[in-house]
Amino acid sequence: WLSESSPVKCIVMEGAGGKAFCAGGDVADVRTQLIEGGSLPQDFFYEEYQLNYKIAKAYEEKGIVQMSVWDGVTMGGGVGLSLHGKIRIATENTLFAMP
Repeated sequence: WLSESSPVKCIVMEGAGGKAFCAGGDVADVRTQLIEGGSLPQDFFYEEYQLNYKIAKAYEEKGIVQMSVWDGVTMGGGVGLSLHGKIRIATENTLFAMP
């Protein structure tokens, strides 16, 4: 994550490819691994929630502003990653969904 001497003052998050804003997790694979007893579900959600926490604390601890651009389908972990930010921009193409 960011060091104390990092010059970063703003994090801008947007979806790749202009189609969606999501965390990119494969929900079907997570479900399959859960049924089969694999560690993917625990690992996936642990990592996602750790990142959510770091983003949430970035402003409080380091004064880093987070801005999220929602363009296209905005769902699941993408919403979670961006809710803590001070600035969220939705375009005319934004459509909210949950997996």
